[in-house]
Amino acid sequence: MIRERNPVPGMLSTGIHGFLRRGWNMAKKAVRIKYDPFACNVSFRIAQSVGGSWQEPSEGAALLKFTNRPILLSNCIFGIVTIINEKYNSVMDGLEIQFSGPNDDFALLEQVIKKVDDQQNGVGPLSCRLIGTYHTAEDALETIRRDYATIKHEFMPYLPGGDYYEHTSNQIGDQIVRFEDTISDAVPVCVVGNYSVGKSALINSLIGEEILPSQVNPSTAKNVKVVRSSTYSVAVYYPDDNGDLKLHRFGVEPSLGLVAQDSDEHGSEIAAKLNEFIGCVRGDGDKREVEIARAVLDKLNQGKNAELSGEFLGKFGSNVILEMPFADSILEKTDSRIVFFDTPGSDNAEVNQKEHKEALELLLGDQTNALPILVTSRDRAAGDGTEAIMHMLDEHANNFSSPSCLIVISKCDRLAKAQLREPVSALTKNWHGKSIVLFVTPIGALGVRKGEDADWLDESYSEFYEDWKRKQSGAHKVSLPEYNVYPCDRRVSMDELGVSQELYDTGIPSLEYEIQYYVEHYSKYKKCERGRKDLLGALAVAESELAEQKQQCIDKKQEAERRKLETRNALLKELDEIDIFIDPNLASNIATYFEDDLNSYCSKLKDALYEIYDSSDRENLQDFDDAINEHIRHHCQVNLIDKVYLAANGAKAKILASMAGFAEGYARTLQTYVEKNRSHFSEIGRKQLRECLEHNSALPEFTEVKSVLEGIQALFEKFALVGHTWRMITKKEDEAREKLVCAKAKAFEQRLRGYDDVFGKNKPGAFFITVFAKPVDQYAQQLRIWADEYKQYIKDQLDTDSVILSNMEDEIASLDAKVDDLKTRLSKVEDVRTELTSLLDEVAID
Repeated sequence: MIRERNPVPGMLSTGIHGFLRRGWNMAKKAVRIKYDPFACNVSFRIAQSVGGSWQEPSEGAALLKFTNRPILLSNCIFGIVTIINEKYNSVMDGLEIQFSGPNDDFALLEQVIKKVDDQQNGVGPLSCRLIGTYHTAEDALETIRRDYATIKHEFMPYLPGGDYYEHTSNQIGDQIVRFEDTISDAVPVCVVGNYSVGKSALINSLIGEEILPSQVNPSTAKNVKVVRSSTYSVAVYYPDDNGDLKLHRFGVEPSLGLVAQDSDEHGSEIAAKLNEFIGCVRGDGDKREVEIARAVLDKLNQGKNAELSGEFLGKFGSNVILEMPFADSILEKTDSRIVFFDTPGSDNAEVNQKEHKEALELLLGDQTNALPILVTSRDRAAGDGTEAIMHMLDEHANNFSSPSCLIVISKCDRLAKAQLREPVSALTKNWHGKSIVLFVTPIGALGVRKGEDADWLDESYSEFYEDWKRKQSGAHKVSLPEYNVYPCDRRVSMDELGVSQELYDTGIPSLEYEIQYYVEHYSKYKKCERGRKDLLGALAVAESELAEQKQQCIDKKQEAERRKLETRNALLKELDEIDIFIDPNLASNIATYFEDDLNSYCSKLKDALYEIYDSSDRENLQDFDDAINEHIRHHCQVNLIDKVYLAANGAKAKILASMAGFAEGYARTLQTYVEKNRSHFSEIGRKQLRECLEHNSALPEFTEVKSVLEGIQALFEKFALVGHTWRMITKKEDEAREKLVCAKAKAFEQRLRGYDDVFGKNKPGAFFITVFAKPVDQYAQQLRIWADEYKQYIKDQLDTDSVILSNMEDEIASLDAKVDDLKTRLSKVEDVRTELTSLLDEVAID
């Protein structure tokens, strides 16, 4: 930290020559001032030599009071240079102030340095050098407007009237359009102050007409917006049938009074009533535009307290817009469109202060580039009322172009020179660093501009003017600009203003010059800062909306996947519950067709067995039995099993026909399932499932199932064979033959037909099992495999991502399109964003 120099009294008495020699040998010091006109902030760096290292001012340094707060450098430059000279100019080589800031402020710095250096309060000479600058407000505005045009063109659908704005979101559009208000050629001037300090009279003097009534009914809270224009017009807010305030515009014509514009039928009714109340009869051309407009404002100010018309007048909104020429005013010559806001007073105990305060806060809150003018009188410059207004202005400081407020002491025609010389309160004078304080007499200026023998609309104005004029013609004549307080000692002469001495003495031309100075030097800087902020803010809103839309897409897609999974699980569950139907009684039902075949075969079984017996070798009884059993099985296979099973309309054909029917039924069930749930399937899914059904529509190709009678083995108990053997030994061959054939025929028939076991449960016979049960079972097994494969193929389609719908596809597609659109538009203005980001940065000078 570089500490300030604190000169010690009597220091030179210790040896001036030695001190000078030591000081002369020290290198020139340097102080660097960086002033950002767009942000209205200043910073300082200190170096022990021009080429040395830079450090912050030490804690408690006097320069720090100018930092970390918005200031106007022109208001503070004299004090800054004075402090630098006194605290840091401590060597004979002097001190160099290195400045980074606008060229206009550097020119002012050069003037101030010369003046301070001439006072010789420092040890060495002061000099200055420009090391950095900023784009001029005009150049920056041109760039910002060009960038705005690019952004506006690229985001046209997002602007009011665009499809996106009207149907999706208006945030981006509102932020972009906000730029138009910020960057417009209108320059708002907010005239605020306590009740009855002369705000309306001040505005009247600035525009050169008695347009604003000075005696406002204390029960109203009107904000009057006075806009410089080439013609007269009045605009008011009045509720429609729904109770919503609607703006109505009226032209002002001497022969007609107020005339509704834009084919406004309701406005015509309002105009007719107002014309009646102000006594403006159609065809009466005696009233001038200013008289008509003033009379309307007077009636609106009376509001609900007006006799006979209070109910009607009390419904008007708190804002009134008046457009008119600024006759005989310096402000008429400026390129910008000056807009004055006349605000209600804020400390009258007779009125509803809440209503006034809300109206004033609403007005201040709507500003983006305004110049605040605090109007007060000499006796009210300090006090709770003024401090409350100052606090309110501080709360809305970001809405003003200038961080410093013009303070106007009005009604100075009533003050003696001694009163004018009294110092302004420190709180007011040092507000925002240093404030400009101007003394004025508005009515005096208005009278001078009206000229001799002019008609006054307000008789009290006439009386005040005559009193002031008499005072100015005598020994008590004062020239109010002599008492103005300029922190930067920046004054403008009567000749520079090009006005008469009489008008100059009122102080109003000096105020007009300060307003014009503000417009030319600060308003455009603020427009740049706010305009850039609005555009970058719009892009930030677009980025935020893009991020929000991306997240919405993610959330919607996750929700869609959840829904699709839920739908898929429900579809799979329903599909799993679909089983192919195979009649469990199929074998029994088919068997009934062939009972006669079985009965016929059994009726001839004995004869067949006799033949088998007679043709068999009976030497080896054990082999004989096995052989005869095999012969019986073969005989049955050929003459019963194959005959029944393989016949053209036999058991096998009937089984296959039934299986085909089951398959067709199953296929129809699956087709019904798909059709019933088609709303859950995408077009791709429907196509894939249709192909799946067509692919599987063919009946299954069954592998042949043969009907083969198994080995018979023993057809009766061993003792039957023993009996047969015994009879054969005893030479009872015929009896043995008869007994054995009868026993085997009975046992084989029982085996074929089935029987009831000891528990009474029927045991199916070999004929039923061989010809019907087993083939049905094997064909059914093949059919179930086919059905499972058919079902699995459908499941495979359902597991494909593109098959199942979530019923959110259109919404997601719309969001995806919006994301892509916004992303593309943002990418196209990325160069604009880069340019805007650095546009207001310091520009180094080589």
